[in-house]
Amino acid sequence: MPFKTFNTWLFDGRRDTPIPRPTYDADGKIKTPDILKYNSPITHTFVVSLFLRNGPLNHYLDKYFNDINLRYLTREELLYFIKKCIYDFKIQKRDIMFYKRRQQIILYNILRERLPYLKNDDVMLLCEIIEKSNNKDAIYDSLGMEKPKKTKLKKAKKTKSKKITVGDFLKENFSTINVS
Repeated sequence: MPFKTFNTWLFDGRRDTPIPRPTYDADGKIKTPDILKYNSPITHTFVVSLFLRNGPLNHYLDKYFNDINLRYLTREELLYFIKKCIYDFKIQKRDIMFYKRRQQIILYNILRERLPYLKNDDVMLLCEIIEKSNNKDAIYDSLGMEKPKKTKLKKAKKTKSKKITVGDFLKENFSTINVS
């Protein structure tokens, strides 16, 4: 919900709109989240990486904000600056970038290393095709990985341990010679 609140504020059509503050309903539940909070998912990096599709704004942000000094700006200052940039560069909501998060899959990581010239979506498609194929075992063997097996964890029976003294350990594992 913070992303939705941020996007509606960013593209509301007015420059002077204040950043939305958290609001609560009668039960005390939060209605709109605080996007300025320290642990908000709207980070400096997220805001700057939204505009990768728009060349002029991306070049401008890369030229002036592609260093550690970006982190020294307060989040409020950065958000107001980005809102002004949206009006100056005439950015529309459809021009912002969206990255789909991918689940970490061992097969994906192996194929990504072996086929670096393929795009991420192509590698994901290849993973899906492999998972649906009849020769899945042969493909896993050729890649040097075992077929993933789902195992159920069971409680192991406790075994009673035998107490061994040092003398008994030495008699069992070493031979002794009497020297006179």
